[in-house]
Amino acid sequence: MSYESNTARYKARVTPVPGRLAGRNALITGAARGIGHAIAERFLREGAAVAITDIDGAAAEAAASELASVGAASAWRMDVSRRDEVERVMGEAAARMGGIDILVNNAGVIVFGSLMECEIGDWERMMAVDLTGAFHCTQAAARLMLEQRRGGRLIHVGSTASLLPTAQQAAYCIAKSGLRMLSKVAAMEFVKHGITSNLLCPEGAVTDINRELLSDPEAMRKLEAMIPAGRMGTVEEIAALAAFVASSEADYITGAELVHDGGAASSALWWR
Repeated sequence: MSYESNTARYKARVTPVPGRLAGRNALITGAARGIGHAIAERFLREGAAVAITDIDGAAAEAAASELASVGAASAWRMDVSRRDEVERVMGEAAARMGGIDILVNNAGVIVFGSLMECEIGDWERMMAVDLTGAFHCTQAAARLMLEQRRGGRLIHVGSTASLLPTAQQAAYCIAKSGLRMLSKVAAMEFVKHGITSNLLCPEGAVTDINRELLSDPEAMRKLEAMIPAGRMGTVEEIAALAAFVASSEADYITGAELVHDGGAASSALWWR
């Protein structure tokens, strides 16, 4: 009998809160697809204006066009590893939307492999996008938020790999743990200005980055067996968490790690 995935069968039970993010402007990196796209849609459904940025400019345009019926979505091509591009796009998006109130550092890449297998090119690419890219975006967005003098939200999409060493993800773990500390330092420095900084730590969801791997029923069976909840999360659930952190309901939450993993990290099984 073939394995029927719990993840595939599960339907997320999440409902946007209309108007919760009304009047706020968000910029989301890596938002053309996957988790970033789901966050963009959720923010739009809650009333925010959203700048969808992605290194794939055509995909960003397509996502903004798709979501135009939901809310005020705009698109930019942006390579987060390029400081000049980040500063230009941040400025243009802020001018178009009337400022930036929420930054979601979502753009990321992963090359699987152990520490000894990691090629220098793969290491440099992951650090440039997953960590240095987030640094560029955090600095640029925080500078705008400080000038606007109306507070803001810095939301970083990390991973359970930000917290625990994970097999065959050596460089990714190191980059994402750096992102964890970036979030905490930003929280400490900016809280007096009403700017919060928090890290989301999803165990993962089925997206383009892992869809081919997880299309193997046996691979999915093994993965789900290691998660106490018996399934992976969904992009909609991760987006719901991001929307809460972006809202005024989370004014007093900063420097936190919001773990979204079905108990995987606590069980100490996932990363072995």
